[in-house]
Amino acid sequence: MTDNVNKVPIAQIVKIADDVRLINDFAENHNFDSGLLSADVTPSKEGNPKKDLALYSMVVFIILLLAAIAFIKFWSPPLSSVVISFIFIVGLVFATLASVAAHMKFQDKIVTGIFMVGVLMALFVGAGIFTPEQAVDKVGELAN
Repeated sequence: MTDNVNKVPIAQIVKIADDVRLINDFAENHNFDSGLLSADVTPSKEGNPKKDLALYSMVVFIILLLAAIAFIKFWSPPLSSVVISFIFIVGLVFATLASVAAHMKFQDKIVTGIFMVGVLMALFVGAGIFTPEQAVDKVGELAN
């Protein structure tokens, strides 16, 4: 009686195989890199918090980057150009460290690149170097 429980009908397997072929053909015909869908995430072992150090550091760096952006945008007294430059350089350091942490966690160059471009564009928009429209245009240029 248990033999019939685990069997999948052949018609259902054929339908799934056809769906997979359709998706693969669509991806190839539209120059979509299917490798983007299979980014490996390193699982952590139970009871070993050092395995997720990259993830924790990435979150801390992103929070510090956002704090630096908020400091630049919302500080009431006008800041000198030297202070603004220093804060921007600190933001670049945090963006770099967050990108390294993302690469350590995901082990994928494409994911790291997307993350790095996103964090840098957030920093540039926050610092007033780019407007949001210019940032979107720059990202579009990088994608081509």
